[in-house]
Amino acid sequence: MEGMQIAAYVLDAQELTLYLPEKEVELKAELEKTAQDRGITICCNDFVDRRLFEGCSIHHIETMFFLAEAFSDQYEPGLYITVQNYGKRSELRKITYGTKISELVDTTIEEIKGIEIGSKLYDTSALDFVIEETTPMGNGVITVINKTACIIDEAEKRLLTACNIGCGKCTFCREGLLQLYSMIKEITKGKGKNEYLPLLTEIGEATSFSTLCSIGRTGSDFVLGSLSYYASEYEEHIKKKKCMAGVCSSFVPIYIDPELCTGCEECVDVCPADCIEGRAGYIHMIDEIDCTKCGKCIEVCESAAIKKASGKVPKLPDRLTKCGKFKKH
Repeated sequence: MEGMQIAAYVLDAQELTLYLPEKEVELKAELEKTAQDRGITICCNDFVDRRLFEGCSIHHIETMFFLAEAFSDQYEPGLYITVQNYGKRSELRKITYGTKISELVDTTIEEIKGIEIGSKLYDTSALDFVIEETTPMGNGVITVINKTACIIDEAEKRLLTACNIGCGKCTFCREGLLQLYSMIKEITKGKGKNEYLPLLTEIGEATSFSTLCSIGRTGSDFVLGSLSYYASEYEEHIKKKKCMAGVCSSFVPIYIDPELCTGCEECVDVCPADCIEGRAGYIHMIDEIDCTKCGKCIEVCESAAIKKASGKVPKLPDRLTKCGKFKKH
């Protein structure tokens, strides 16, 4: 706020407005009194229409902070960065130029699959990146993608978020990101096609320069990075019908262990796809083709007979068999 007051004095500005993200309602209430004392109006809005503020001076919050630091002789060149790992964010901290990404990440390289800087995805080579004044940091968040993650599943999540927060005015943001999301979702569901790959690249690249705001321009960044650095994961999902991380449930077979099944019919009753065959006292069987992998049957099975296969599915009955009568050999 001090930086805003300094800029307003220099520019002879009559009105000062601080924009916060739409969800930061509590933060707005916390800052309201201080802002009023300084002649500043606070608004919560995810979008600022620059056309409405033609002739006005628009600055990033970080710039105003650095301006205040400069006038109090406390300014040191650097960037404010936070690191996100396993869903948890570190505190926001100032990083001096010349710092390596590896110095900020508290994770061994053996656990890391990739590094997301802002909205852009890289492989582990990004750990050697040195932060300089010209380094594109995006939103200032460094996200560690761990070995337990599926890159394509992560791309699906980010595209869904971008689709949900876009205003819908730009065609490539509204339609382009939705098409990317639809194709990526098909791939994670085991229905991907090879012809999707050049389409993902073409639409992703066009979206990055054909939209007006940063949501559209950065919405396809993760997908483009995944295509560049993790082509093998696309091949696994599309050609081999496998998710090596075991995240995409469509590729993980669910089966009923014939030695544990008690024939209670609980799984039959809860299956929304009606793909479990069985009757009381008989070993139940799952139709793998129709199974949606929703997991409801696993939740209700008190004997823990329904399992996700971590490897090869064991030999199973091919017809209804009384419990305790099935022999593997």
